[in-house]
Amino acid sequence: MLLQDRVQSSGTGKRSDVLETLTPGVRKRVEVLREIQGQHDELEAKFFEERAALEAKYQKLYEPFYTKRYEIVNGIVEVDRVTNETAMDQGDKVNEDHGGVPEFWLNAMKTNKVLAEEISELDEGALKYLKDIKWCKIENPKGFKVDFFFDPNPYFKNSVLTKTYHMVEDDHKPVLEKAIGTEIEWYPGGCSTKRILTKKLRKSSGSKNANAIIKTENCPSFFNFFNPPQIPEDDDDYFDEEDGEDLKTQMEQDYDIG
Repeated sequence: MLLQDRVQSSGTGKRSDVLETLTPGVRKRVEVLREIQGQHDELEAKFFEERAALEAKYQKLYEPFYTKRYEIVNGIVEVDRVTNETAMDQGDKVNEDHGGVPEFWLNAMKTNKVLAEEISELDEGALKYLKDIKWCKIENPKGFKVDFFFDPNPYFKNSVLTKTYHMVEDDHKPVLEKAIGTEIEWYPGGCSTKRILTKKLRKSSGSKNANAIIKTENCPSFFNFFNPPQIPEDDDDYFDEEDGEDLKTQMEQDYDIG
């Protein structure tokens, strides 16, 4: 069951109670308002359909620009405006220029208001190795995915981290069903989503060494993006309206980042 359905079903009783308190005249007006909303939803469904076709058309037109960006950022090609004269003006700094735009994606993400709040200091080391981001639609199941391409780095083994969003239609509107992220294969000491806390205990009598308690604590991190909130699969699980709204908010925030 969709999260939206779980939340709506939990609040259905309250809405029914409200309708029961209405006078017959007011109830009829509410029914007419529902019909108007239904007509609106039908028109909105056509809008979503036409928008999807338009997005697909322009996504293909954008591709050449994304390719050029990738080549310039990663130093595969040089732009015409970088000349020997420019190099001479830079003086000694020319020896520091190895081509491309270092840390392009890290800086681009930090200037984005939504993403900047997700990036911690620990994340920045790994994000310096980010060389490209690609977004594309998927058809089976319907939705979209975002791929993050990384150069080899000392933080994790993966060369590509992917976030996939599965969408379904509900009342002719696209609704997020679930999100799936790549499991990150962290190298020892490279993980920025968790930290290890060690607490030493007092030495016990007769013991030469002090015991220690080791705990793992979750940390705020951009890379938590690849471990998205999940909807409970068992409909019998306790799931009240407040729980549903909290989870819905988390999923909407996750969707906005994607």
